[in-house]
Amino acid sequence: MIMASGYQHLANKKVLVVGKALNAMGGAVVVAANGQTYYLDRVEHWDRKFYGKKVKASGTLVIIHTPTKDEKGRPVQAIAEQWLLKKPKWELVK
Repeated sequence: MIMASGYQHLANKKVLVVGKALNAMGGAVVVAANGQTYYLDRVEHWDRKFYGKKVKASGTLVIIHTPTKDEKGRPVQAIAEQWLLKKPKWELVK
């Protein structure tokens, strides 16, 4: 397993992320110490047991690029890059 800390070359590889379990509009996330946000695939929100606590999560890192301009070149509101953990597994850090 590879420790992820904001490096693009980790895309499509198994990673381990340590950070704070939070909820975002797009679903459950782990926010690492460096500020990088990792979404958990198919997880809508954290259970109260995990929310706001330090967790370690693993999964295959997929980086999704979203256009920030429409077909006419006008800016649109979007997350330019979303880091997603596929098939995530997690546990509390003691």
